[in-house]
Amino acid sequence: MSSDGTPQRSNAPAIPAGWYSDPAGGSGKRWWDGSRWTENIQQPEALATVVGNYTPTFGSYVPGESRPTRPVQHAEAGIAYTRTSWWLAGSPLWISVPEVIVFAIINSLTTPPQSTIVIGLWLVNLLAWAALVGMAFADRAALLAGGNDTAASPWWALLTPLVYLIARARHVRLYATGGWASVIWWVVAAILSPGVAVLGFFAAVGIFTA
Repeated sequence: MSSDGTPQRSNAPAIPAGWYSDPAGGSGKRWWDGSRWTENIQQPEALATVVGNYTPTFGSYVPGESRPTRPVQHAEAGIAYTRTSWWLAGSPLWISVPEVIVFAIINSLTTPPQSTIVIGLWLVNLLAWAALVGMAFADRAALLAGGNDTAASPWWALLTPLVYLIARARHVRLYATGGWASVIWWVVAAILSPGVAVLGFFAAVGIFTA
């Protein structure tokens, strides 16, 4: 081969045309037409650089199969209901009925002044609200212990158990299937509570006036 990279004529078989390493020292390949080197140079293919868990592409678009994945929260990872949540859902019954029974008992045993009845009902309500907030705290603790990463604030119960149960259901749906049945049961209990309270009133009057 001569100094300019061209093979010297000899009796050796001719080199077939094709891409060969550039005799000029470039990093690409130069085309040999069978008799001489041409000006056609083929640059080496750029190797894809792997960054993280995906291969970057031109522009801002990255194919779906190359995008980094994030763990998805799975339903059933937590719990939807606790024993305390059902007590909260049934609160219209176990709050209103005792109030009516207490009123019937006080009114049947004596003829108390209006202030006595008001104080008695106020005490019953105070105890009921304290129980509701305590149950909401217990329910929240049970949800967190059961695998739910977040839970509604128990103080929502101060705005009625229904408000707490709605806020609770919005958190629960992130970690488990369900959560709204307790809301529905509260509505049903609120509809039934007047009738049950009337029955409780007449039952208490009948017992204590007999």
